[in-house]
Amino acid sequence: MKEFFIICSILLLSGCPGSGDRLPETLYADVKVEGNAPCVLYPVKLGDRITSIQITNEKEASFRKLFDDVPFRVVSGQCLPTFGYHFKNYRNYVVYYGLDNDKSKRQKLIQANFYIGNLNYAVN
Repeated sequence: MKEFFIICSILLLSGCPGSGDRLPETLYADVKVEGNAPCVLYPVKLGDRITSIQITNEKEASFRKLFDDVPFRVVSGQCLPTFGYHFKNYRNYVVYYGLDNDKSKRQKLIQANFYIGNLNYAVN
């Protein structure tokens, strides 16, 4: 009987994956260089808005910005904004965008991985 309660407790605490999960859907973006800066491209949909951004590289502290009060609207066909972040040569970068849309049940996490050689190219 004791084993039964232990197993039930573990199952209740761990939960099960399913439709009720609140983890965001992770999607990958493309990167190209435009005007000496990386351009993160993702096919946004009408109503998409940025709720957060995080830019990391292997040598410096992360850049983070949240848009809890006023989400940032994005425009289809344009680069996702980097909010003035200064990218340096010869570094690996990972950029995360939190995207939300009233028409979607789950938030999206847009991820872009790239290496900047000399600001003339970015490699995904």
